[in-house]
Amino acid sequence: MTSQLKISVDRLYEVFSKYQSNPNMQGSPNYDDLEIWNKEFFSKPFKELTADDLSRFTGKAMTTWGDVDDYKHFLPRILELTAQLDTPYEVWIAFDKLEYGNWKTWEETEQKVIHEYMLALWESLLKDDTEKAERFFMDYFSSIAHFYPRFSDLLTVWESETKKTATKHLANMVYNERANFFDKGILDGFHKQTENVHELNTWLLSDKIVKRLEEAFYLYEHKPFAEIISWAEKMLSDERRNTAHNRGIAASGGRRR
Repeated sequence: MTSQLKISVDRLYEVFSKYQSNPNMQGSPNYDDLEIWNKEFFSKPFKELTADDLSRFTGKAMTTWGDVDDYKHFLPRILELTAQLDTPYEVWIAFDKLEYGNWKTWEETEQKVIHEYMLALWESLLKDDTEKAERFFMDYFSSIAHFYPRFSDLLTVWESETKKTATKHLANMVYNERANFFDKGILDGFHKQTENVHELNTWLLSDKIVKRLEEAFYLYEHKPFAEIISWAEKMLSDERRNTAHNRGIAASGGRRR
């Protein structure tokens, strides 16, 4: 976790601290164990709650357990664990609950700290060279891409973060997701999304990104991941040629040259 992400998490705690704990959260009448759940939930200090502790609540919050204010109380801890790549339930669900709670109608300060958190989370992920970050990269990317309001900002951050780890994430993504992006037109994750894919593909096929991978191969050619970088660059170069060829056919009225 970067220092900026830690600051963003601290701000979440500060802004949402006014929402008090409620040991008697209401829930669906179908839950016979609701009283037990509440008792277990509040049996340990707030900041010691684990992803396992919060998983049930994250999945049921506002739909069948607790209200919006209850969710806001636990939101900083849910997002702190998400920042540690230990999201309760699923990262998509954690963010989707914001939509369910109509977070874009919340106080401006609350919306602002969530926006800042999402962007800081993305920046931190790009710099995270752990195996866990690599494993969960697409889950986080697809979720942030969907819920953060300006997708172009995410690409700008990625473009400006030129160090090894961000380039490694880029190469891995192209190598593993090329067919989804270019053949199927989807950004795969918790859901198969079609929004933002055109913008992403255009960015990936840009001169700057292809050149970045070309240069990265020679810079890291003795590293274990150099082969992935080489394959990723080839995939994008081939896709560029195919795209140019198809445009040529379209320009000639469908006649092959």
